[in-house]
This record gives sequence, structure tokens and C-alpha cells, in this order.
Amino acid sequence: MPAIVVAPRSAGAEGLQFVRTWVQVLPDGGHPVGLSSPNVATLDGAPAVVVGDRAGYIYAFSLADGRPVPGWPASTQGIPVDSTPSVAALGGGSPDDTVFVGVGNASTPHEGGYEAFNADGTERWYVPVKNPSTDTSAGPTSAVVASLAVGDLQGGQLAVVAPSVGQEEYALDAATGAPLPGFPWFTSDSGFSTPALADLYGNGKTEIVEGGDQTAGLAYGVQYSQGGHLRVIEPTGTEGTGSPTGGLDCEYNPDQGVESSPAVGGFLPGGAPGIVVGTSHAFAGASDSDKVLAFNPQCQLVWQAALGGATESSPALADLEGNGALDVVEGTDGGPGVGSVYALAGATGSVIWSQQVGEVIGGVVTVDLGGGHQDVVVPTTQGADLLDGATGQPLTTIEQGVGLQSSPLVTDDPNGAIGITVAGYNGYNQGEVEHFELAGSSGADVAGPGAWPQFHHDPQLTGDAEPASGQGSLPQVAGPAQNPGSSRGCRRPAGGPNGYYEVGIAGVVYAFGNLARCGSLNVPPMAPAVAGISATPDGGGYWVVDRAGHVHGFGDAKVFAEAAGGQVSQVVSIASTPDGRGYWLAGGSGQVYAFGDAKLYPLHGSARYHGLAHVTSMAPAPDGHGYWLVTASGQVAAFGDAVAHTVPSPAHLSSIVGLAPDRATGGYWLVNERGEVYSFAAPFLGSVPAVAKERGISGIQATPGGTGYRLVDSGGALFCFGTATALGSAYAAHPARAVVGISAP
Repeated sequence: MPAIVVAPRSAGAEGLQFVRTWVQVLPDGGHPVGLSSPNVATLDGAPAVVVGDRAGYIYAFSLADGRPVPGWPASTQGIPVDSTPSVAALGGGSPDDTVFVGVGNASTPHEGGYEAFNADGTERWYVPVKNPSTDTSAGPTSAVVASLAVGDLQGGQLAVVAPSVGQEEYALDAATGAPLPGFPWFTSDSGFSTPALADLYGNGKTEIVEGGDQTAGLAYGVQYSQGGHLRVIEPTGTEGTGSPTGGLDCEYNPDQGVESSPAVGGFLPGGAPGIVVGTSHAFAGASDSDKVLAFNPQCQLVWQAALGGATESSPALADLEGNGALDVVEGTDGGPGVGSVYALAGATGSVIWSQQVGEVIGGVVTVDLGGGHQDVVVPTTQGADLLDGATGQPLTTIEQGVGLQSSPLVTDDPNGAIGITVAGYNGYNQGEVEHFELAGSSGADVAGPGAWPQFHHDPQLTGDAEPASGQGSLPQVAGPAQNPGSSRGCRRPAGGPNGYYEVGIAGVVYAFGNLARCGSLNVPPMAPAVAGISATPDGGGYWVVDRAGHVHGFGDAKVFAEAAGGQVSQVVSIASTPDGRGYWLAGGSGQVYAFGDAKLYPLHGSARYHGLAHVTSMAPAPDGHGYWLVTASGQVAAFGDAVAHTVPSPAHLSSIVGLAPDRATGGYWLVNERGEVYSFAAPFLGSVPAVAKERGISGIQATPGGTGYRLVDSGGALFCFGTATALGSAYAAHPARAVVGISAP
């Protein structure tokens, strides 16, 4: 199929060209893709687009070339799918994902339920919804139109959760489909809203945040009024409460239904966490129609904005102005062919800009095309448009002729390009899935802080703009998955980074200054110890590596799966490239492994230096075209354009634990575990006084200008020299935490 080039239609966007690289027309017999948005999953060892249609199939196509994945499509036995598939890897040694869907829609309200499919397209489990016997109007079972959000609800095991169009909401073990304790939860009426999952209160628990509809009536002694709900529900549901609605943290009851899916993030004043959601048009004449509502975590209304059309589509939280702050982006439905997109200031709800585009039913998504801010991809019933995120001005039409009622999917494609996938219906009422790439793009970073690349933010559909890592609610891991901690405030700092990270042997990360706080690892007993940490250049995230070579990415730190060099083992250090698009790992015997855009450099023709033993640290050359390795005895090996300086008195060097480059001179400093600093083609700025040597030094980090450096000891205490300043330390908060490294952008 020849490529179709979509040219820009706006001055200032001449460099934008989207090329359609593949298309799939679905044999769905007039029951095409409706509200189901495309998602990205790992299937058959590679990224794939997954989406459902109203003929009762879930399709999976290779992201790279659009070919069907073996074993797919999966069938729901003719029951329509309007939910967006969610995905998660369930372990067991395979990187492939399990796919979860809600089955049934408004035309089949008494058919459907919750369903999961294995990576090969076979059914894993199916759970029907059983309504209370007192509900004579709903029928014995109910459809599930909402999508299934994935997260750790009750500790240590992934679960999925979504309301149904009946009166019950299930949370299920993702692996087995077994209901979690405390579920089903009585919702009192239909729910079409995909839940957001987030630690709203900083207590280490993942709350369930969702909307719902409500007709007037009496149930379990409660008199409900007509309208809707915004609810925050405990992850344990009703457990221990003795009430079918127990575990409700808070709720707000507008006089209009809430069928939009809420977004959660730090968009309120000062970056405080909040919830934002649209309403529906379920009840004519309701005063809360056509509104966007913003709440604090206690469900108290902070601001509201009345827009010029229905707000059933799900809002996005994105950094539209490139200043590190989250704005709210909402599309409206004013009837056939009529609709607009609004950008609202997250703190106040005031309109930044609005743009007429056409009828918007699916939620908008965003992408940074290289301008340092998020631009907006808008699905309409006529196609897909791209708007400048800062001004709202049209940049180009990506697709024209395919009707879209779902959200587009923005991806970092296997070839490094920015990809956009849309799924909808063509003029023959056939389902159609199309994939476009931005010509000339490479090294895409589509899921970093401030981005909203797909429906409900991430492949697990958490709806959380600041999940615990750079990939949804789960960490990006090249190796066994771990559970990160709370991550409120995980975004690139406005005005540039100023700070540093410390990491403990068990994976706890401490962030100081204005750097992104994106969570920690929970390293279980007997698991490999953490070996080091490396910050991303923009301060928006970090990599943590353990001794076995498992790399965990947080914030905008991307984990790369390709290794150059062999079996990763006995890792002692990690160092990132200057652009943050790659990193090196160093082994204790002098092995170096390169990932992403990092390259292996020879030491006079050798990528492995067999003369090294007991390597303790590595550091990249300032330009990224080389690196140093240092051993415990002070032997320094330089690779690429890094220069090794003569050691004047090697007998005096012992127990060396770190090397920090001086970016100003090309030299470096070495430090031993006693805190004695040795300078080579770099200014000597001081060592740890003898009276302060309570614990062994574990790392050194230099300031960018070469005028200072920081040392950290194993208890997290900090020692600053030259112009380096202390912005806090792990020792001040949690002394004796076995800190093993320090890093800064």
C-alpha cells in the first residue's frame, strides 16, 4: 500500500508531515469500532495495537506494520465491546500482556460482564455481573461499558475494577478473575465512567475515583435524588463495614449524570492533587450540564467551567505551555458536526483558549512534537485534527473521512518515530484502524511528565497524570517488576533542574530540590540489591539499577530492552547519556553494556578491558562520546574521548567508591570510602573532615560548572564542597538507610 502523506494546513507547521504507514479495515458486518479506544500492548514479544468493536471482537495488530498478531482477534461471542482494552503483564517470566475488556453496551444492557484474554488471544476468565435480587428493572446480569482500570488495590496483586450498567461494581484479581474482598460494591445505578486509580491521600493506598448516573429512588435505606455522582472509594470496598456502600471516602452529587471518566493529577494551585471530570446529558435541563468540574481529594468542588456543549468526553491533564504546570483539556459535543476543544488553567478553570473543531465524543490526547510543550490531538466524527497546545490554532488534519468516537493513541514506535493510531468507522460503516507516523521524528518521548498520550493516560487506564512511574501505574522494568511508591509531583521541573537524588540499597529514592519525585522500588527480601541511580537530564525522572542488571525507569526515564555486550550481571553502576535517550551499565569485572543511544567505546580497540578488577563506579564523558571506569584500587580506564590522567601516588589510593567528571576541565575527582577526595585535572575543593567520618562514603556528584561536589555516606548524610549546596539528605529524614548512590541532572 502506498504511503499517504498528510500535509500541514497552518503557517508555522510546515515541518509537520504525518504519513499513513498502515490501515486495517475490519470485517465487522456494519458493527464497527465505536467508543473503544486503541491501546498498546506487548503481544508475541512486540508492541501491538488492541481495540474492540461492536461485532464482538478484540483486534490486535502489530504496531510496526499493522499485521494481525497470531491468535487474534479474540471473540466475545457476538456481544459488543465499547470499552477500551486495558493491559498489564502478569509475570510468570513472560513480557507479554494480558488484555482486559468490559463486554456489552447500551444496546445489550443485560448481556456482558468482565473478560480477560491471554497474550495468544485465548480467554483467560469471564465474570458476569449479578445484580441484586431487589433490582427488578435491570435484569439478572448487566453489561460493562466502562473500561477496566488496572492497579494494585489490596497489596501485592494486580486487580481490575469498573462499574457496570446495573447496580454493582466488581474489583477482580487480574490473574484469576476472582472478586476481591469487599466487592461487589453497590453503586445504586449505572456507571459508564472508567475509574481513575491514584494514591490521593499519600497513604500508600490506591483509591478508586469514578463517576456515575443516578435516577431518583430508595435503596438500602438511602433516598437518592436524580443526577449523578463523583465518588472516591476505598480499595478494600465494603470489607469490614457491614454496608453494601461501605468504604466510601467521599462523594459529590451534581444534578446531572457523570459519564465522563475522571482524570487525577497535581493541577490545583501549588501543584496540589485534584480530580477533574465532565458531566453527561442524561437529564434534560440539569444545571450541571455541559460543565467541567474540579475537586480536591475530599470531593469538595474547587472550580467549575460551563462549556458550549456536552462534556461526556474524558478530560486530559497536560502541560500545554511548557512550564511544568498541568492544564485541563476538554472536547465538547454540540450535536452532529458541532463541537470545540477548550484549554482550561488547571488552578482556576479559566479558559486559556478554545477552538471549534467538530463533534467531539472521544477524549483528546496530547503529544510533544519537539516544541517543549504538549500539542492536542482531537478526534471528531469527521476525523482527527492537531492543535497547537499553547494557542489552540489548527496545525494539520491527520485523518479526514474516518469517524472517531474514541481517543487516538500516541506511541513511541519501534523505529523511534512518533506514531498516532486512530480507530473508528468509514463511509461504509466498517471498522477501520489507521496508523500514522510523523515524518522525520526520532527518539520520541511520548509518555513523559505533562503528557496525556491515550485514553485515560496509560495502558493500565489509571487516569493518573502522575503515576508511580513512566508507564502507567507500573514501573518500566527490564527485568522482574517491582511496586513503586507514591509519586505525587512527578514532572519535569519548570525553569530547569536544581537538586539531586539519593538511593538506598533496598530501592528507596530520596529527591531533593525541585527534581521530579516519582516513587521508589519495594525490593523484596532475597532480591538483588540496588546498585545505583542516574537522573534524566531534565530532572523529570531517574533510572534505578540493581546488581542483576534490572533497570527500573521512573518519570520520563525510558527503559530500553536492547543490550549490546552480552549477559548483564554483577552491575555496580549506571550512567545516562547527555540527551537522556540511553545509558550504560558497568559490571564489577569491567564489562560495559550500552542501551538506547549509548554506544560502546574502545580502549584502544577493546570494548572490554580485561585488566580491570573490582570496578566500583563509572561516569560518562561530558559530551557522551566516552566514559571512565574506576576500580577500588584507584585504577582509571578511559574509553572513547574520555582521558585517563596519571596517578601520581597510586599506593595512596585505596577503597575508591566513586568518580565524578569535571565538565569544565575534562578532569575528574575520585573519592574513597573514608571521604578523601583526589583531584585529576580538576580543582581540589576539600575532603570529609576526620571528625565527620561516622559511616563510609558511598558516592560523589559534581556540580555542572565544576566548582563544587557533594559526597554522600551510607547513612544518607551529605557533605558539600565548593559551591555545591545541601538541599536536604536521606539521613535527616531516615538515618542509616544504607544509601548506595547519588545522582543529579
